[in-house]
Amino acid sequence: MNVFEAVKQNVTTRQAAELYGIPVSRNGMAVCTFHNDKNPSMKMDRRFNCFGCTAEGNAVDFVTSLFQLTSKDDANKLADEL
Repeated sequence: MNVFEAVKQNVTTRQAAELYGIPVSRNGMAVCTFHNDKNPSMKMDRRFNCFGCTAEGNAVDFVTSLFQLTSKDDANKLADEL
């Protein structure tokens, strides 16, 4: 199993968001970082889904979009920081 697959299977988007300082409520909602969001519209659990801008994906996709990295770079970033 490569780093990309290991991170994808073992890291939730909630864990990734909290690692990078994005507060997630007890019910898994967060303010979306991908559009001008004033109220929590992003559901964070194993995957993420924004009801405002329709962004969705897994932890690797989340960090890729958050830091504008390639999927390989962000998988390595998550693996190193967790």
